Amino acid sequence: MLKFFRKKNRDPKKEIMELFANYELPSFPVAVMNVLTALRDPDISVSEIARKVESDPGLHVKVLKTVNSAAFGLSRHVNNLHRAVALLGRSRLETIVLTQAVNRTLPKADMPFFDMRMFWQSAARRASLARHLAQQLHPATQVEAFTTGLLQDMALPVLVTLKPKEYENIFKRYNDDAGHELDEIELEILGYNHPTIGALIAEEWGLPKFLINAINHHHTSDDSMPVDAAIKLVTHVYGYREDDSLEDLFNACIEHHRLTRELVESIVQQALADSDELSQMLK
Repeated sequence: MLKFFRKKNRDPKKEIMELFANYELPSFPVAVMNVLTALRDPDISVSEIARKVESDPGLHVKVLKTVNSAAFGLSRHVNNLHRAVALLGRSRLETIVLTQAVNRTLPKADMPFFDMRMFWQSAARRASLARHLAQQLHPATQVEAFTTGLLQDMALPVLVTLKPKEYENIFKRYNDDAGHELDEIELEILGYNHPTIGALIAEEWGLPKFLINAINHHHTSDDSMPVDAAIKLVTHVYGYREDDSLEDLFNACIEHHRLTRELVESIVQQALADSDELSQMLK
């Protein structure tokens, strides 16, 4: 496997370009980068951050729509951007801005074997499930769980675009062989997998460190890796497999986290209902 995360003085942009024959990732829009930079500067006021969001009309609308979606879990409806920014706080606003930036920037990789609409639907389901599960298992990191659930597979549209023949074979194997995970099949065929490439992309885009680590390790079973339980659990949402049963998710919740089946059924029902609205915004 490529040992990206063991290198010192790494240059993720260079590594991506070398790996994919000089492929260069598109950059986030300037307005989005300005908002993200402001969010990470404690000396910039909430009002100034709101003004920066307003400078991009599309982002302005998306922030308000996402804030008011059931999946995001805000307790009241908000129709004023300055009020929304104040209520959300920097961490939750960064989640929304990152999501919209990634959504705008990823290639539209519609193929006979890969549907972008289904990709975002699966991402929304994972995000909503991760937030609800985190509420039970580690409430302090619900925002982080939501963000990672949404973006953990963000490398797939890039990889499908760059390696369409290989990924047609990978997804066929994935559907035919329920005993192997997608990342295992990728590693066998390509020598790398979507968590590794996703982490490289996240690093190149300057995404938060927790997100880089969680993307890189979301399929790992090693408990020493810095990934919250909810993130590992939602990898059992098989969005690219023809059989999208959640039975493995139920079993993992019950066996490893002592959640009752009744509670998990309630969480799944609520999360799937919440995610429908969010996935519509990400098409």
